Amino acid sequence: MSRRPDSDEPASDGAGRDGEIRGLPPEWGTIVVPDDLRDLSDEVESVRAEIAAERRVRRRRRWLRPGLSGPLFALILFLVAAIGSLMVIVLPKPSRPPRREPLASPSVAVGVAGGLVPALSLSGDGGMTSSLREFRPAVLLISPAGCTTCSVVRNRLVTATDETQLTVIWVTESSQAITRLPGLAANRLVSLADPTAMARTAIAGVSATGPTAVLIRTDGRIRRIVPNVTDPATLRPELAALTIR
Repeated sequence: MSRRPDSDEPASDGAGRDGEIRGLPPEWGTIVVPDDLRDLSDEVESVRAEIAAERRVRRRRRWLRPGLSGPLFALILFLVAAIGSLMVIVLPKPSRPPRREPLASPSVAVGVAGGLVPALSLSGDGGMTSSLREFRPAVLLISPAGCTTCSVVRNRLVTATDETQLTVIWVTESSQAITRLPGLAANRLVSLADPTAMARTAIAGVSATGPTAVLIRTDGRIRRIVPNVTDPATLRPELAALTIR
């Protein structure tokens, strides 16, 4: 049996009475080994909780170190900028009415494709007269008397021009202009009365039975004349081209 260096009492490397372990540093205090290790479950859970808390603190300190905060902040700024750019691309842009250009002077005859739209003055809402050449770019929808599908085609044409914000000129062969659609901007649909069918006479290829769409460019020239149109949505590529001189 050995003795402790600072004492005459013999030192023991094993457990003493009551499970007490001897021969350990004094600052450790008294350590007793129980007969059943399950009695240490509370102490084990407490130690595990302390270790987990220390790990969380170390992780938090690691993210807050100056060496990592800079790159992390730059990454966040990059992601915000990328998301903002994507929203600008994806979200619909507010449309502006197309700009009217000076009236052209083509060598082609008036009232045919490539030539100017006729300078007809027709009566509108309130009895005021308007010239067809005032509206450019625009789409004329000439509706003969007794047309039963023209109002439906008119509504579809207004929808088809939502993206381009073109003005739709609804020329009806009646004694008075038809009231415009409620809730629609005044520059999107203009109704003109043409009781003597002057537009049908002055523009080539206009149908006498169904609606005819006349596509007018920014400078007043006629791009195309489409008789008996039924689905204006098919004209969207050409409607978009009207805004380009």
